[in-house]
Amino acid sequence: MTTTAPERTGTRAGTRAEARAGAGRRVPGSVPVFLLGCAVGTIASIWTVRAGTNLDYGDAMAHLTIARRILDGQTPGLQQLGTVWLPLPHLLLMPLVQDMYLFRTGIAACILGTLCLGISATALHRIMVRLGLGRTARVVGLGVLLANPSLLYAYTTALTEPVLIAAILACIAGLSGWAFSGRRLSGGELAVFAGIPAACAVLTRYEGWALVASGAIYVGFVVVRRGDGLRRALVMAAAFASAPLAAIGWWLSYNAAWYGNPVEFLTGPYSAAAFTEVFVEQGQLTTKGNLGLSFKVFGWAAVESIGLLPLIAAGIGLVLMTWRWGIDNRALTIWLAGTSSAFLLFSLTTGQHIMVNDVSLPSGAYNNRYVLSAAPWAALLCAYLAHEVGRRKALAGAGVVLATVAALTAQNLWWAGDPGERMTVIEEAHLGQRNFTDVKKMARWLHDHYDGGNLLIDESADKLAVAPVIAIDFDQVYNRAAGDAFDDALADPESHVRWVVMHRTQVTTYATKAALDLVTTALADDPAFLAGYELVYEIADLGVYRRIGG
Repeated sequence: MTTTAPERTGTRAGTRAEARAGAGRRVPGSVPVFLLGCAVGTIASIWTVRAGTNLDYGDAMAHLTIARRILDGQTPGLQQLGTVWLPLPHLLLMPLVQDMYLFRTGIAACILGTLCLGISATALHRIMVRLGLGRTARVVGLGVLLANPSLLYAYTTALTEPVLIAAILACIAGLSGWAFSGRRLSGGELAVFAGIPAACAVLTRYEGWALVASGAIYVGFVVVRRGDGLRRALVMAAAFASAPLAAIGWWLSYNAAWYGNPVEFLTGPYSAAAFTEVFVEQGQLTTKGNLGLSFKVFGWAAVESIGLLPLIAAGIGLVLMTWRWGIDNRALTIWLAGTSSAFLLFSLTTGQHIMVNDVSLPSGAYNNRYVLSAAPWAALLCAYLAHEVGRRKALAGAGVVLATVAALTAQNLWWAGDPGERMTVIEEAHLGQRNFTDVKKMARWLHDHYDGGNLLIDESADKLAVAPVIAIDFDQVYNRAAGDAFDDALADPESHVRWVVMHRTQVTTYATKAALDLVTTALADDPAFLAGYELVYEIADLGVYRRIGG
C-alpha cells in the first residue's frame, strides 16, 4: 500500500486547496496561529505574574535558580545543570534569568512559556492540516489546547511542561510533514524537521525518550507501506533517531564526566529512584505493580487537568477514528501524540514515578501536571471528531464550533467554581503557596534587609529553593552548588559569610534524604557559631543569622 497524502474526500473546495497546500513545506495559517498562541500566553502571563502565582510551585523556583547558576555563582559552568532534571529547559532559560528583574519575578519563564505556547499551537495546526482536517476541526483542536487553564498556567511557570509539549508537537508536525509530503523527503530533511525536535524532547523529559522509539516505528511503517522495503525503512528510522540518540549520548557523557557514572541521573542521590525511596519506605508508592490503580490515578489527573467534556469527545473521536481510519498513516500520526501518556502509565505501574490525587492511596495533590502532555492528543482526537461531524451537513460546521464553545465554557465555569479542588494542577500550586508562605516571608525579609556580604544557605534542603525571592547575586551565595567552597564555609562560616539561613531544627519531613539541611547539621548546635552570629529574623523553624560586628 502506498500512502503519499491523506484522504480528503467530503471536504469543501477551500479545505481541499488548503490541505493540498499543506502537503508542501509551507502550511497556510502557521504565522497567525503562532501569534494567537503567543497572545494567549501573554494574557495568561500577565494574569499569573500580577497574582504572584507563577512562583507557587517549588520546582518552578528551582528551575529558575539552576538556569541562573550556569553563569552566575561561586562555581559557574555546565556542571550546575546537575542531574535532577534534564538540561534543555535550563539552557533555554539561562540568558533570560541573567536579568535580575526577570529572574525575581519569574517573567523569564513567562517569556519562554509564551514562545512555547506559540510553537505548540502552530505545530498542532500544522499536524491537523497535514491530516486533512477541515477549518472547523482545526478551530476545535486549537480551542481544546488554548482554552485549558491548567495548561495555560503551566506555560507561565518555569516547569518543564511548556518545552516538552512544544517539542513533542514540533516532532509530530515534522513527522507528519515528511509522511504526507507531495515528494519523497530525504533522511536529512527528516532528521532536521523531526529529529531535532525529538532531540529537544529527549533533553527536556524522559517522555521524549519514548517518543524516539514510537517515532522510529512510525517512520518504519510509513516507508514499508510506500513499498520501499525494510532496508530503506531502517535507514530512514536511523535518520530520524540520529539527533535524539546523539542527545542521549551527550547526557550520558555529561553524567560520566561530572559524576563518574553515566547513569547518575537514574541511581544518584538526587535521582528519581532516590526520590521514590522515601515514598516506598512510607508505604505511599501504591501504584507500583498495580496497573488498575495506576490507570485510575492517571485517569483522574486527566479529568481534572484536561477536562471531562474534552476527554469524552476525545474518546468518541478515538473510537470513530479507529473505525474509519484503522491504523493507516493518519491514525498512526494521532496515536503518536499518545506516547507520553503510555510512558507515564508505564512509569506509574513500575514505580518510576509517583502521582497523588483524590483517587490515589493516600490522596493529595502531587505531580498531576505531568498528564498535561496528553492535552495535544486529546486536542487532535477532538479535532478529528469535529471533522467527521462537520463534514456531514452543510450547516454542521457552525454547529460544531458553537457546541465546542459551549462545552469549553461549561468546563471552565465548572473549574472556576472551585479551582483549588477541581483542578489538581492548581490545587498543587495552592498547596505550594501555603507550604512556602513562611519561607517566602523569610526570603522577602532577607531581600529587603540585605546590605552586602556573603550568604550561606543550603538551597537543596527542604523548601529552601527560594533564590528568586531572595534575589541577590549568586556569586555572593555559598550553597551545595558551590562544591568545596560550600564545605569551606560550613567549616569556617565567620571567615566566609556575613549571613546564614537555616532551619533552626533539622527537618523531619522531606521528599528525599538529600533534602536534610546541611547548614543546620553543621551549625545549629555549634557554640562558636552561636557566639559569632545573632538571630535577626525567625519564622516557623527558619532563622536568618547575621555576623556580629558586620
